[in-house]
Amino acid sequence: MKTEVKKIFIVKAKVEESPTITTLSLTLEDGSFPTYRPGQFVTVYFPELGTPEGKAYSISSAPSENIFTITVKAIGLFSNKLCSMNLGDSFEASLPYGYFFSESEESPLVLVAGGIGVTPFRAMIMETIKHFPSRKIVLLQSSKTAEDLIFKKEFNALALTNSHLKLFFFVTREQNPDPADVNRRIEIGDILGKKDQKDSEFFICGSIPFVRDIWKGLRDKGVLEENICTEAFFSH
Repeated sequence: MKTEVKKIFIVKAKVEESPTITTLSLTLEDGSFPTYRPGQFVTVYFPELGTPEGKAYSISSAPSENIFTITVKAIGLFSNKLCSMNLGDSFEASLPYGYFFSESEESPLVLVAGGIGVTPFRAMIMETIKHFPSRKIVLLQSSKTAEDLIFKKEFNALALTNSHLKLFFFVTREQNPDPADVNRRIEIGDILGKKDQKDSEFFICGSIPFVRDIWKGLRDKGVLEENICTEAFFSH
């Protein structure tokens, strides 16, 4: 069994994406960035909180950006501790790992995000547009409130210069002030649309119920299991 390698990460910058969501820019102790693929995550360790196995956080930056970030929502002990960190603070975490990425360079990508589950999709979108700008990407991003639709401005700016990126935003708990967005939950019909999606790869990330329901809905509509990749998070 492979032993997990733990490293010390230093907080170099901090951005408040919303009142409850923070992006931390990190480096290793020597100032370098670990190597990784978009969609991977690190496991953060705070043994003083009584959870020795640690908690996983997706990487929100793309390797081509020459930064290394995680984006965290303050909803539990671990995430609140991360969001309260200051510049120069440090913590122990694993090197990046996980298998939540596409092996293809051509198949259309359909990304379905619930809440903070959009984090790995930012990395995927940024890297794909950089290296494979003609690859088709559809992002469906859902959040309880409009202010928690993080990265929305950035995604919209990217879509203005890349016609292969299609964006759909959903707000479930309030009347969204943006008339272009939808005030309800994501439905399977929104994901599949009216086009043949047999060649698409579907990536779903969000809470356990969100991922379960979307996965089941796609399977019920005939999407092959091997074309669906999921990642669910816990409140931590």
